[in-house]
Amino acid sequence: MSRDIRPRLREFAKTVLERHGALVDWPETAPEGLALLPPDAAAEFGGAENLRLSYQPGENCLAVNLTAEFPERLRPLLDTEPGSGLFHIPGLYLKKAAMDEPVARAFTWQNAKVKVIGSEPDRVEYHTWYFHVAMDSYERWEELFSITVNAASGAEVLIPDTLGPEVIGLCGPEDPTGGIPAGTASGNEREDSGPGVTFQYAARGLMVKIEEKAAQFVLRLETGLRRDRKRIREYYHALLRDETTSRERENSALRGREDKRRAVELELRRKIAELDERYAIKTVITPHVLVRLDMPALAVKCEVFRRQARGFHTIYWNPLTKALEPMRCFRCGESIFSVFFSENDVKPLCAACSGVR
Repeated sequence: MSRDIRPRLREFAKTVLERHGALVDWPETAPEGLALLPPDAAAEFGGAENLRLSYQPGENCLAVNLTAEFPERLRPLLDTEPGSGLFHIPGLYLKKAAMDEPVARAFTWQNAKVKVIGSEPDRVEYHTWYFHVAMDSYERWEELFSITVNAASGAEVLIPDTLGPEVIGLCGPEDPTGGIPAGTASGNEREDSGPGVTFQYAARGLMVKIEEKAAQFVLRLETGLRRDRKRIREYYHALLRDETTSRERENSALRGREDKRRAVELELRRKIAELDERYAIKTVITPHVLVRLDMPALAVKCEVFRRQARGFHTIYWNPLTKALEPMRCFRCGESIFSVFFSENDVKPLCAACSGVR
């Protein structure tokens, strides 16, 4: 095997294993390494938690080479990895009128003065993450979610289904706008976020959507748990009352009554623990697909004046929705149209993060 390919194969193996929770120790110059696998990953390799890694085949070893065995043994882990695709929309109509009035209608500036400097065509990547969410208790709830993030602003935006025909039909290889690459419009010095960053932004939005969508499911479980706890407590408390009355009638010793009470309370705690385990919710979130949509957008440049501080921000007009997109709260990541700004660095904030209740 060519020595040039070995470092790439080693990094690939390390990346896959580490993404599934393994601790991998394989120095660059060493011929072999060792991976400590979590139980789920170990199950895919015969149950052994210590997995030897080597460029050469061997017993109880993952041979990291170009033979068919290597990808086949990694396949169970790779099958759980999200897929990705990049789509390109060559050109779309961009608003040409002045944006002062549209910005004033869409946004509320709470503690600063904002002036629209101008607008210009740009290209932006939109990252749509598709997630499968499953909640398991004594019942099961599952749902598919998609979250789209503007990779330039970091804000979550609502656009048409990126895998739907109304978007895919616009994609093509040519760029009649002159081939403006993302982030290079005049005066725009931004650095677009990669998938690793937009994943974090999408995950935050996903938590909010799960909370909303699964609210009835969680409420039903909580109601059932309270109901069953009440029934069990009433039953065992009744046993204690009956036992006390019976013992008193028979003039039994206090010690006997105390032993019975402890036994009943112990059984009650055991039953309550069983109930808690039955109603416990295990949530599994699996990212399945990332769609990266490269498309034109209108970059609206704004200057913000906050007391003695001054800053510049870009707002995007989306030609698919024909509307301005929200800004992203610098602290919590919420998408906002009612915007506060921080005192010194003039960063956008939501009401909660600004301290306004």
